[in-house]
Amino acid sequence: MTISTSLPKRSFVVAALGLSLAAACTVGCDGGDPARDAGPNPGGDAGPGSRGTVSVILEAEDTITEGLPAGATGEAIQDGWSVSFDRYLVAIGDIDVHLATDEAVEAEAPEVFVVDLAQVPESGLPLWTLSGLEPGRWELNYAQRGAADGATRHESVAEGDFDEMVAGDWTYLVAGAMSRADGQSCPPASLATPGAAVTNGNTNADGDPCYDRASITFRFGVAAETAFGPCEIDEVPGFAVTDGSTTTVAATIHGDHLFFNGFPEGAEGGVMRLAQWLADCDLDLDGEVTREELEQIAPADLAELDSRFQLGGSPLTPLDTMWTYVAAQLKTQGHFQGEGECPIDGVGHSHME
Repeated sequence: MTISTSLPKRSFVVAALGLSLAAACTVGCDGGDPARDAGPNPGGDAGPGSRGTVSVILEAEDTITEGLPAGATGEAIQDGWSVSFDRYLVAIGDIDVHLATDEAVEAEAPEVFVVDLAQVPESGLPLWTLSGLEPGRWELNYAQRGAADGATRHESVAEGDFDEMVAGDWTYLVAGAMSRADGQSCPPASLATPGAAVTNGNTNADGDPCYDRASITFRFGVAAETAFGPCEIDEVPGFAVTDGSTTTVAATIHGDHLFFNGFPEGAEGGVMRLAQWLADCDLDLDGEVTREELEQIAPADLAELDSRFQLGGSPLTPLDTMWTYVAAQLKTQGHFQGEGECPIDGVGHSHME
């Protein structure tokens, strides 16, 4: 019998893509005693068939696989831009579970995989299996790590991209494009190097000249190591294990936080998704926003970061540059079972819809 917890939001997961589950860390997979590996058993020797298994799968929110359209409500970007992702690599793993009634009873799957979330289909990517768990409710923790910390390349990831991830010890490699037929870029005049670009005659709220730009690309390799957990959904912690069963749970990565208007502590339904600020970070007006440009710009330099943005609650402080802002938003993207919440680096951070 298999127990699968329902996922409240459309989610996407890759097929194993050549990865053998036998290679993933399964408690007791080294031939040891599964009961021993799962930790102490307060109830004594429960005997054969009285322990369970959890399969932890990786999910990508549809904002990653399908992108974010322009629109006025929901997950649409509300200032006219649409966004698509070519690649959305993340280094993720280090699964750690604890029996809720006894923290001393624990199991772990320490493997870290670099996976391209943009290629994750709906069925799910089962990467970690922990066996020999005694019946009861268990807490789940997982982490996004630096790729240089012994990560394994998943088949969805090109070798060249993986090598870059490892060389930079990156947690994320995000590459994509944003487009708007009547789009424009209005970089801070004090920082802009427009070269031969000609202004279109418009200015933003700070008086910075604007330049026609219907599309802008970006490619960011970001170190954003983060621990998530213990995770819960609808205020119910973790997952339940029953005798002789397999429970499936999901670590879900959202893809729209980069465009949140801040770091919400309340309901995500009140969040606006905005992208003009990123267009305005194209300081040399070449149609691509780079890390070097973001590192030159402070949040106060951007007219678009106005009263609509609330920058309190960032997991990184101080927010001295827009590069720090990007890294901070990426650190908030880990969820559980779709929309379930997980404390970030031990700090609660709720923004459920």
